[in-house]
Parts: sequence; structure tokens; C-alpha cells
Amino acid sequence: MNAVTETELLSRFGFYKGALYVREESLCVVSDVHIGLAEALYRQGLHFPLHEEETLLERFEAILGRFKPGVFVLGGDIFHAFDRVSRDVKETFETILATLRAECEVVLVRGSHDVMLPTIRGGTVERYDRGGYTVVHGDQAVDDHGTLIIGHDHPAIEIDLARFPCFLYGEGVVRGNDLIVLPAYNPLSPGVTINYAKSRDFLSPVLRRVDAGALQPVVEVDGETVVLPPLAGIRRFA
Repeated sequence: MNAVTETELLSRFGFYKGALYVREESLCVVSDVHIGLAEALYRQGLHFPLHEEETLLERFEAILGRFKPGVFVLGGDIFHAFDRVSRDVKETFETILATLRAECEVVLVRGSHDVMLPTIRGGTVERYDRGGYTVVHGDQAVDDHGTLIIGHDHPAIEIDLARFPCFLYGEGVVRGNDLIVLPAYNPLSPGVTINYAKSRDFLSPVLRRVDAGALQPVVEVDGETVVLPPLAGIRRFA
């Protein structure tokens, strides 16, 4: 089982507020923004303000300030609802897009929720390749790719009864290529606990093909990035 050290991983990548930054490519990626999740929660009976737009914008602005990327990729499930995009959701999307485009190039990768995205914004793509890295949402299998960056599964890890959104890193786990799974970017998404997950438990067909025990969680705790041992080792000592 391959495992990388914190120093090795952080020399290659930055991890901040749910965003992955690929240093050598000046490439920033987030996944599962789920704009409109607050609106869906309101329809289900939640009647206190969730400040979704303000929270998402604050996070994007902080990420832009931290990394100053040349390219910013929204890696799928940009919208939450499959079948409708309200005026408020569209306005939030356009505000986010304008904020990002003022600083860098923006790429929109379609996810499983983004049925309405092509009608709202042209130029969306199924995948984005740059310098040996491939960004897809993760809801479909991918055969030809570089280091693979996906979302879709919303991973989170439980530590001392607290749950943290996490990245998952696997060195050489997909046909010899590295894999990085991103957490859900929208903090209203609770995430799915992966401490004891087997390959078959994941939604993504990409993840179902890899050894889940070889994946290393990466979490942000009090502003610091912590690279944990592979899941198989965590389970052994849990």
C-alpha cells in the first residue's frame, strides 16, 4: 500500500476551504457547489436563514486570495436541483461566476445534477485536462486520463465523534495514476462518513474500482492541513 507524507503532498497541492490547488499548473478545483441547497432545505421546512450566497462567496474570495490561480474549475454538481433553477439560484450562480472571472479563467464541468446548466451557460464541458491532470465530476467511469480529480461522493471523516469534510488521495490507485476526491464545497452538505467505507459503498464508478483502504484522508483542522494514514490503517486502530 502506497502512502505519501504530509510534506510530499503539500509540496504538490494546496488544500483550503474545500478547494484543491495544483501548484505546478496554477489550477484550482472545487466540486459539488450545489447552489440552491438552501432553497431545497427551505422547501423541506427549514425556516431560518442559511446565508448560502454570502457563505459561498466568502469561501471563493478567500480561496482566490490564498492561491491566486490562473484557472478555476467548478467540477460538477454546480446546481443542487436537477429540474429547476430559480431566479435566486441563477443570480447566485452569475455572481459567483463574475467574482471568479474577475481574477482568472473559469471552467464549468457538468455533473449529475447539472441538467439545466447548458441552457443557462454555454461552453460547459464533461471533462477538463491540463498538464497531466484530468477533472471530471466522477459520476461516470473514465478510461483515458492523467491524475484524476473527482467529486460526487462528498467524503467526510469522523474523528473523536466530530465529522470533518475531507479530501481523499490515492497514489497510483487508478491504472497507475493518482486520484484525488474532493469534499462537497457547499458547507450545508453534511458529507458522507467514509471511515469504514468499502469500494462498493461509494457512488462513483471510479471509486468502486479502487482499493478504498489505500485512500488517504486529508482534512483541514483549525486552518491547518492534516494528511492522515490510509483508511486501512485508520480502521485497524479505531
